[in-house]
Amino acid sequence: MAKTLQTDQLTLPLQVPAGRATPPPDARTCIISSEIGPEDKQALLDLFARSSPETRRDRFHHALSVFPQLYLDEIVSGKQLAVAARDTCHEESYGKVFGLASAAPIAAGIAEFAVWVEDAWQGHGVGTLLTRAILRLLAKQHISTAIGIMEPDNFAIRRLVNRIAPDATTRSEDGMIIVSVPLTDLAAGPDARS
Repeated sequence: MAKTLQTDQLTLPLQVPAGRATPPPDARTCIISSEIGPEDKQALLDLFARSSPETRRDRFHHALSVFPQLYLDEIVSGKQLAVAARDTCHEESYGKVFGLASAAPIAAGIAEFAVWVEDAWQGHGVGTLLTRAILRLLAKQHISTAIGIMEPDNFAIRRLVNRIAPDATTRSEDGMIIVSVPLTDLAAGPDARS
């Protein structure tokens, strides 16, 4: 898959729940979704290190202690379509990756996608930004259906998908929730669904 992306920018207020990592001290942080490349390997490893066991379980379906090497290699080499949310405003954290969305084809016209957001930035719109970006990219790649696999107790991502893809369907399989998102509306244009 080719890696192309129109950037979507989001400015987030810094309201971090108690017990989570503290973001930079100024009033706002700018986040932008952008491509991932070989130069981002360390930023992805850092994202993994900052993620709680619960966040790792939600993303990888196991509370991993090591970033899966094959997945990391496929992301940074472009074998998987990927976009990141990163700080673009602050010198001390410029380029820091706060979230990642990735996708890979699994059958003709079908791709599996996943979204991962650092604990401190969950609930601030980063997951929505990344989900919209990866679904739009898949639609532009002529993928007709995106499939996501979710932990059954990950209610936040279930609400997010229901909000941005109301035509999505879900089913239970092997203790997981499988969501199927039709991408035909998204293929019509970048703002076909807001």
